[in-house]
Amino acid sequence: MSKLLTKNEIGRLTGVGAENAEEQKRVLDKNRIPYVLKKDRSPALTWEMVNQAKLMQINSTNPNGQTPQIPAGINMSAING
Repeated sequence: MSKLLTKNEIGRLTGVGAENAEEQKRVLDKNRIPYVLKKDRSPALTWEMVNQAKLMQINSTNPNGQTPQIPAGINMSAING
């Protein structure tokens, strides 16, 4: 089981204050990073959720059918198994 990010970690990830859950959710939604809601309606997520979302974005194509540029030094074959 993965450990959930703390409020401060989510704040650093989103660039939004740790107590501003609504703005954190907006940033996560904009970046297509999934999360679940806690009882207090704040986002809860793990680094695995963040990493998987970003890998899916790297592997996807844009509306023109082109694959986004992948930074030099990343071995996509190793990542994809």
